[in-house]
Amino acid sequence: MLRKQNEREDRFRSLAESSMDLVVCYDRQGRHTYLNPTGLEMLGINRASDILGKTHRDCGLADDICRFWEIRIEQVFLTGQSLRTEFGFLGPNGLVTHDCRLIPEFDAEGAIHSVLGVSRDITERKRAEDELRESEERYRRITEAITDYIYSVRLTDGRSVKTLHGPGCLAVTGYQAKEFADDPFLWFRMVTNEDRPAVEDQVQRILAGEDPPPMEHRIIRKNGELRWVRNTFVPHRDQRGILVTYDGLVQDITERKRAEEENTKLQARLQQAQKMESLGNLAGGVAHDMNNVLGAILGLASANVEGQPSGIKAQLAFKSIIKAAERGGKVLKSLLNLVRKNPVEDREIDLNSILMEEVHLLERTTLAKVHIEMDLQPGLRSIRGDPNALTNALMNLCINAVDAMPANGMLTLASRNLDEGWVEILVKDTGCGMTKEVLEKAFDPFFTTKEIGKGTGLGLPLVYSTVQAHQGQIEIQSEPGRGTCVRILFPAYEPAVQSTECAVEPRSESSLRKMNVLLVDDDELIQSSMREVLDLLGHKVTSAQSGEEALGILEAGFQPDLVILDLNMPGLGGAGTMPGLRTLLPAVPVLLTTGRADQTAQDLVEAYPNVTMLAKPFTMRELQQHCESFGRSSNSIHRLEKS
Repeated sequence: MLRKQNEREDRFRSLAESSMDLVVCYDRQGRHTYLNPTGLEMLGINRASDILGKTHRDCGLADDICRFWEIRIEQVFLTGQSLRTEFGFLGPNGLVTHDCRLIPEFDAEGAIHSVLGVSRDITERKRAEDELRESEERYRRITEAITDYIYSVRLTDGRSVKTLHGPGCLAVTGYQAKEFADDPFLWFRMVTNEDRPAVEDQVQRILAGEDPPPMEHRIIRKNGELRWVRNTFVPHRDQRGILVTYDGLVQDITERKRAEEENTKLQARLQQAQKMESLGNLAGGVAHDMNNVLGAILGLASANVEGQPSGIKAQLAFKSIIKAAERGGKVLKSLLNLVRKNPVEDREIDLNSILMEEVHLLERTTLAKVHIEMDLQPGLRSIRGDPNALTNALMNLCINAVDAMPANGMLTLASRNLDEGWVEILVKDTGCGMTKEVLEKAFDPFFTTKEIGKGTGLGLPLVYSTVQAHQGQIEIQSEPGRGTCVRILFPAYEPAVQSTECAVEPRSESSLRKMNVLLVDDDELIQSSMREVLDLLGHKVTSAQSGEEALGILEAGFQPDLVILDLNMPGLGGAGTMPGLRTLLPAVPVLLTTGRADQTAQDLVEAYPNVTMLAKPFTMRELQQHCESFGRSSNSIHRLEKS
């Protein structure tokens, strides 16, 4: 038996020492009991005595390496099962990777007395696998990046028999080349329904002997994604002129199309902005001159209507004049609202309340022509802005919807809170809808599809401008015969908690006093009409036709209780006069009048204390209310000065 064991050991040693793999033996303490010549060479060890009888730690290997082998050798001793692992280490010629197998060795009684390790150098194989993997990944990236590919269609008697598609077809279409080869008509089914007739017509032209130019059309990829492609056809004919094949170049132009679409939208926005700017310049000039005219008419008419006995023709005439002037003022205000970048008022608004008020009005005026459905979300978040402007804008949308619907139509008003702090308003109708061409011009000023005399073309542009002024967004969805839906988004407003309430000073007639008023306006009509109104109210008026003249009067010692200052004048104008005015009169109230209550006027009011804006044209009653307010504040100032 001893001889057989010696024979086995001799065979093992003979095989191990001739093996090209590293062969090693470990005892239960993890000490090396054998290492073949190949192992010595791989590890760069000169003599076997330098490693035999030593553990990995005795050899000075790093702690993590020692722990790696201790765990695995111990596992084989405990389980009695072989174990395979890969191990990398730094050899004499660089990083080396080995495929290692640990095999238990049993004695005659079946106990494990040692662990045999066989380790093969797989460094080159691993390098080749890594290079192959990198090559495949690089090929995959290149293939996926290809957006052009060539295809070929072979024909017999005018019928396709085989299609060949290049490797780029997968990136563009999502289909493999084999799928096209197995199904010659797959390509045509990929083309969208809208574009398929044009593509089929192109093929028919090729079959008829023509050489058609490239065409652009849409396809549906295998995953359902819509893509744009440019398809170039190249026919090939035999010596008899008969078409035998036609090749094609497919280029994915989706990104270019998206860029073109975005550029078109930007161009449209630029054109819209230019139109609105031009309209704003026109409206501003018209409003300034016409509001002065209307202001004079309204002021004189409202002053005279108070002095006429009730019910006589003169009073009725003056009332008609007042109504006409106010109507003209509203028309001018609509023009200015088209180009307004900020709301005139800025306060908290409940949009549900506005919508409900409009429904009540519509129910009284539409005479049951349409049914009105409301879907308003309770607890709708507030917004900030101008309630009058928003009321007019939403009423414009409702009137347009009613006009577009036949009898028994349905008008739906809806509201809801959206995520990200937005409030949504929907105005939907079941009317005739709009064509694509009409939809593209819907927000253009003065564009209308209504009959002459029934539409000004300012309704939707006014809605657009109002939404923009409130930092909102608006979009219209409409198709002929399928109605229209206008969707508006406004940023929600979260009001701050008020810790205290401001006390309101009660009005007392005894606190009112007649004032010395400095009236600064370059328009003679305004000068004469305003003087008459102020005289009627009991105030004493001193006039100046420019800011320069007004400052000269003040420097000469005149002390007014109130300054009424026109914003748009030659020379310094209202804005240029205000700094000198505030230097000479730091606390005297200023009533800034303007026919164009735009952002410039708002900024001026905010920049200086005790300045109030009054838009032209205004009635005597509106002017009287401001004067009464200033009279009370003027009394307070006088009391402070005396104390």
